[in-house]
Amino acid sequence: MAILITDSSLTKLIDTFLQKGGKIDRYYLRDINRGKRALVHLNGWFSGQNVRAAIMKAFGKV
Repeated sequence: MAILITDSSLTKLIDTFLQKGGKIDRYYLRDINRGKRALVHLNGWFSGQNVRAAIMKAFGKV
């Protein structure tokens, strides 16, 4: 079973992350850079293959 990942689901994930006090460099939020390695901060620094993976690590879901 595959999970459909849409741009709106990523936007919702980013909004939730920012509401919880997370920080993301604006460089990673540009559409052209969303697929590149990303670095985010939420009670420590977390990196991932892309913004989604980095946020999921910060939330402890990976």
